[in-house]
Amino acid sequence: MSGPVEIVASAPSSDLTPAADAWPRTRRPLPWLIAGFLVALFLLPIDSIHPKVPLPFSSDLDRFLVALIVAVWVAGALFGRRESFARLRPRGWAAGVLTFLFLAVASIAVNVERITNLGEWDVAQKKLAVLFALAALFAVVALTLRVAELRPFMALIVVLATLTALGTIYEKQTGHNVFYETAGKVFSPVANVDPSPTEIEPAWNKGRPTITGPTRHGLSVTSILSMALPFAVVLGAVAPTLRRRLPWVAAAGVIVLGALVTQRKSGAVIPAFVLLALFALRPRQLLRLAPFGIVALALALAVAPGVFSSVQEFGHADSRSSTKGRTSDYPAVVPDLLTDPMLGRGFGTLDSQKADTYRIFDNEYLGEVFQVGILGLLAFLAMVVGPLFVVRSVLRSDNPLRGPPALAAGAGCLAFGVATALYDILSFPQAPYLFFVMAAMCVCAASVEVPAAELERRRVGLGPYQLTPEGLR
Repeated sequence: MSGPVEIVASAPSSDLTPAADAWPRTRRPLPWLIAGFLVALFLLPIDSIHPKVPLPFSSDLDRFLVALIVAVWVAGALFGRRESFARLRPRGWAAGVLTFLFLAVASIAVNVERITNLGEWDVAQKKLAVLFALAALFAVVALTLRVAELRPFMALIVVLATLTALGTIYEKQTGHNVFYETAGKVFSPVANVDPSPTEIEPAWNKGRPTITGPTRHGLSVTSILSMALPFAVVLGAVAPTLRRRLPWVAAAGVIVLGALVTQRKSGAVIPAFVLLALFALRPRQLLRLAPFGIVALALALAVAPGVFSSVQEFGHADSRSSTKGRTSDYPAVVPDLLTDPMLGRGFGTLDSQKADTYRIFDNEYLGEVFQVGILGLLAFLAMVVGPLFVVRSVLRSDNPLRGPPALAAGAGCLAFGVATALYDILSFPQAPYLFFVMAAMCVCAASVEVPAAELERRRVGLGPYQLTPEGLR
């Protein structure tokens, strides 16, 4: 038999068939571990919790959590029972990640002598380990999630982001960082927790307050809140009744307020990009929320006009000097870029913690050119936009299990791409971890679930097939 093969299966029926064992109504451990990781990501300062375990490498909490997820996945692959449904991912779903990983390792390999002489091995190894942890998390989530689990995970992200935003607003009002304080009490027997960086009343010459939520920097908490915003907006837009729509709209408002109270310009810029992208993709659905947005804006201006201080920052002198400080480094780095144009100076050799030694660009794209060259930048861009390319076929889908998660996760990845241009985002793990989870959700939304027995029977002696969310062709 020759020619293309078609397995006739409508998307709704194939999506709903394995739904009986979908999270949260499942005993499968991996979805629960992924959900737990998201809880830690939004509610714990994961990069500031250091377990009291002597190891030859950095032992931050996030490394242990990722290692646990990977170990359970490997055990399941080796000893678990075979599932009755096969999830076929789109071709090239991991191409961008694998290419960037390869070029990151290659950039270190070709610069090994210089890295050794300058004593940059420690920071390079730590950042490379984080990159492999990010890639491992992406692969496991993409290979684990089922289409029927995407909507529950959307709701989980919104709930967690709302709690993060409320805690950040409380931090702004009281000066108490509930995330760091709680982590310090809970983990004190088994781990050391760094002190909170919160400072709501800085000295007159220290600029803006430092409001960080569960992260080490205000830009980081702003990023994860902005990445979670499209999930609340999309769930509100597709809700069938006003009663079901109001909670999601309220959550979206709280998330935006949480981003704005950090008094970072990104708190206004990234959400604006997200909302514009959603409106461009699904204008009719988003128009349903326009009245709610107008009412929320009026209430915010009347009750707490100070929450829009991040917008006012655009006109302040310290804001303009901050922007000028960033852009003034761009011409100065040209000689460094021309020295190693293709593979850069080595991935991870730009240490943001040593501002007196290394030029800090506050732009991850420029930082990648410096570290992994032009080739690395192209691979990094492919990694960032790859999920949008993978999920393009279902962004406007009317399938309720695929369309809304694809739209929200795609917009979340776009928010990450915007935030990447505003600071050295890979130096703070929360936003990159969340990006790879959302990228995996895009892969899952664009995947095809078919009966494993039927797939195996039709594969025998057949040529290549075409994979679409509507079926296997």
